[in-house]
Parts: sequence; structure tokens; C-alpha cells
Amino acid sequence: MKIALAHPELAPLLIAAGLIVALCTVALVRRRRALAAFAGPGARLVSADPALQVAKLILVGAACLLVVLALVGPQIGEVPRRAATSRLDTVIALDVSQSMAVRDVDIDRLHSAQRAIELLGQQLSGGRVGLTLFAGSSALRYPLTASTKIVGPALDTSGHGFRVQPGSSLRIALQGAAAQFPTAETGDLRTRAIVVISDGEDPAPDLPPLDSYLARGLHVFTLGIGTPEGGPVPVYDSQGRFQQMLVDANGTQVTSRLDEARLTGLAAAGGGRYVRYDGDTAAKTLSDALRAIDPAVAATEGGVSPEDRYQFFLGLAVVLLVADWLISERRPMPRPRVPRGRAAPRRRLIASATGLLLLVVACGPQDPIADQLDAANQIFTRDPAGAVARYRDLQAKRPAAPEISIDLGNAVAATGEHDRALVEYSRAIDTAKGRTRAIAFYDRATSLFRLGRILDARAAYVEALRLDPNDRDAKFNIEVIDRILGTIRSQRPASASSSPGASTAPSGRQQPGGSPQPTAPAAASGTPAGTPVPDATGSSGPTQPESVQSALTSFRRDLTVDEALKLLDALRGEQRGLPALLEGTGVRRGGNVDVPY
Repeated sequence: MKIALAHPELAPLLIAAGLIVALCTVALVRRRRALAAFAGPGARLVSADPALQVAKLILVGAACLLVVLALVGPQIGEVPRRAATSRLDTVIALDVSQSMAVRDVDIDRLHSAQRAIELLGQQLSGGRVGLTLFAGSSALRYPLTASTKIVGPALDTSGHGFRVQPGSSLRIALQGAAAQFPTAETGDLRTRAIVVISDGEDPAPDLPPLDSYLARGLHVFTLGIGTPEGGPVPVYDSQGRFQQMLVDANGTQVTSRLDEARLTGLAAAGGGRYVRYDGDTAAKTLSDALRAIDPAVAATEGGVSPEDRYQFFLGLAVVLLVADWLISERRPMPRPRVPRGRAAPRRRLIASATGLLLLVVACGPQDPIADQLDAANQIFTRDPAGAVARYRDLQAKRPAAPEISIDLGNAVAATGEHDRALVEYSRAIDTAKGRTRAIAFYDRATSLFRLGRILDARAAYVEALRLDPNDRDAKFNIEVIDRILGTIRSQRPASASSSPGASTAPSGRQQPGGSPQPTAPAAASGTPAGTPVPDATGSSGPTQPESVQSALTSFRRDLTVDEALKLLDALRGEQRGLPALLEGTGVRRGGNVDVPY
């Protein structure tokens, strides 16, 4: 069995682990001496257990030692290694002409090309990759090698020791790259490819001939670096210091642009593919295209490699540290002995009865009508006419439930039959109490208002406000109705403003079926009588307004700016008011009633 260390340079950390254990030991000894000096014979009565302190010290020391061993990287045994091999040989021809210093991409074109070559080397592992540099001439930087990962970092010093003529020639690039492939016929037929990384600028008007390369089985791929908009070309001295931007003979600044048409044509003629480099995905796309021409990738025996076993040491160190954290150095304290008391029989009986009662209440059957009422309320939001039948079935089961009558009245009112809705509201008023009765009066007033019976609506709102003095909606609607009635009264002729013998609005009302409701006091019937407006002259007048719409039109026409602003402030603060009263938006909540109005 072979034993080795992956990182033997970290072995001196064992000294640090020993120092930690020594410091912990010294600290423990000094604590005990200080305790003996302070407490004398009473030091034996201290709550700290000496044995547990030593045990914790051993756990910490062993954990430190195991962590260092894990960092050193013990390798015990060997495992066979299988490596993927490819028959693809790729020679990369990199343009190092002056135009590659243009900064129309991140940093400049040459640094982007270096990043692309590094990614290509990682993607083409298993094959062989070579590197040549070209401008006006070509120079070999790396021959074909299976160590593909060193091709990219090798560009950091690519300019040292090489003499490349100025200019840029794609023909020279292809010649220099093709020269790296053997020309003699061999039995090992490998796939060969040339990747030209350049901005495509070439003084030659035509593309270089590719017939000789195709005859040798060479595929030509191109990777464009730069942008079509381009940028100025910087000029540097021999020390790499910026001098100026390149200008032509006329003093005009030279702009270098990416010639995608030339690179695309070169790749198409060479049986390859053109890719524009705009990030890591471009290098991945190009490597996929290269591997596509040689799909035969086989896994071969790559020898053996040592097997890392640091996981066992690191896991054991974590277990020891957790054990040190869980173990307390304190002695367990004796529990006080308290005589057990027994509860009195009466208390036990009361506790048992209370628990049984709570269990019965918690597990008791729920109200079956509640679920049906919730279902009807959900139907009401989208189909009021369909909810009417549901509410009537529930009302037949519980005719004395005012909430169901209110819900039925709201559903009927939503279909436009406000006369029938008044009957349901009256039924709810007869049996409702408290806040529910106030809601019934409020919804009844809304239907009366829609029927044009403004005085009766005001009386119903007044009764709702009397039952629930905190109902600001009812108070606001009363004020609006008073304003409407005042506007109508001011528009009447002076001769018709008051009439002798005029009486207030009759308390008897017509039922939807046509049978008059018997007249009775409001306290007896539960339905408030129509009351005059507080600022009226004692009579409601013989003439009623033509319609609510005409009254509202006159009301808006005679509003002053201050009055309109006050009305808008009230509407904004309450999020309802006259629009909600007319359109029926909003939700009134009270008691166990939650109905839209």
C-alpha cells in the first residue's frame, strides 16, 4: 500500500498544533494553582471536575492534530485513472498586429484573445493544441502538445524573444499554422484544424487560396475579436508606454474595425465556422464546432493516481470538537429532594371536567349552515342572481336569522329588484339586534335611495346612525342627502316651496306585491318612518324630484369650489361616500355579517 502526502509543505503546521495544546495545558495548570492559593483546602469543593478538564484538553489537542493531518493531504492507496483522448490536432494562429491593441472590447483585443485561447485549451483537453503568432510574419510559440491548459497563460510573455514583422496577413497566418502539421503520410490519421483569432484586417483584397489546405485535410475556423464600430489604434514604445493614436499620412486618426465578412468567408471556404467572441459562450461554441469534426473520443487507461484520504481525518476532527463543546467541566449538581404533594380531589375533579369540556367544544360538530352561507357569499360576488336561490334555501332552514335576510336582500338588490330587497331588509330588522340591526337599516336606506325615496332613505340612515353612532358612512350619506334636498328646494318656485296642509312622508309603504304595509310606529314595526330634513320648514312639499340623476346633476352644478374640495376630502378619507352609495362598492362589516353594499 502506497502512502504519500499531497501537500507536504504544510507539515510544519504540526508545530502550531503542538503549541496550541501546550498553551491550553499551561493555562489549566495555572488555573488550578490559582484556585489552590485562593481557596486552600476548600479547592476540593469547587464545581469544576479535574478529570473532565483533562478530557476536554485531550479532545482539543487531538482535533488540532487531525485538522493539520487533513491539510497535509494524506494519500493512501492508488486508484486507476481513465482519461478521454481525442484525435483532434488544433493549431491556433493569434493575430499580434498593432490593431489588436484597440480597446473596443474589454481591456483590449489582445487580452480578449488570450482569454478565448485559455478557454479553448480547457475545452479541447484530450487532444493536442499548438500556438503560433502572426502579423506580417509568423512565429511558433508552442508546438502541438497535450498539455492544453498551458497555452493560454503562455501568452503573458508572448512578445519576448520573438521578431514579428509589422502588418497583418491571413495568408502568413495559415502558412505558419499549417507548417506545424506533419507533411509525411502516416498510419495514424488524425483530424486537423486551424483556428485563426484576429480582427480580420488584411491589406490583401482577396482571401488566401485554401485548396492546398483542404487537400491535406485541414479545416479552417475563425474567431473574430473586436466590434464592427471599431476604435482608434494606440501606439506604444518599446517599454510599453502609450505614445499616441495611430494616424495616416494626412494626419487623420486611423480606426480599426472588425472585418466579419472576410473572416466568415475564410471559414466557409476552409470547411469550418466563424464565431464572434463576445464572452465565454463564444469559446464554448467554437470548441463544440471543433469537436464536431472529430466525434471519435475514446476513454483509455491513463495510469493510476493516489487516492486522497483527508476526509476521514477532517470528519474525526469535527466529531472531537463537537464532543468537546457538549461536555461540561462542571460536576453534576445534586437535585433537591422535595416531598411530592398530591392534588386535592376537588382540584383534580375540576381539572378533569374542564379538560373534558374543552375537548367536547373543540371536537364538537360545526354549524352546517355556516359552510353553506360561505359558499353562497362566494357565488354572490360573481353571480348575484344565482346566489338568491341559495339564500332562500338557507332562509327556509333558519327564517329567524337576520344575517341571511340581509344577504338575501343584498343579492336581490344587486339584480335591480330593490322593492323585493326592502321586504328582506324589513324581515331582518324585525329580528336583528345591535350592530346587525344597524347594518339592515343602512342597506335598506341604500335601496330606498335607488328607488328615489330620498326622505325615507334619510330616515333609515338616521336610524342606522342612532344604533351605531360610530358609523361615519351613514353620517356622511345623511349630509349628502341633506345637500341634495336643499339644492332641490332652492330650485323650486317660491309659490311651490311650501303648501298649507302638506304632511310628512307617509310611514306606510307599498310592498313589492302591491299590498300596502300597515301603518305602525317605528318602535313597533322596526322600520323607521320617513322624517323631514332638519332644516326643512315642517313639510316635505307636494312635489317630489323627477329623478335622482337630475337632482345629482343640479347638486354638482351649484357646488362652490370650497364645498367641492370639502366633499373630495371626505371621499378620499373614507374611500367611499356618494360614489359608493350609487355604485354599491365597498364592504360593510359588523357582528357576524360581512356583505357587500
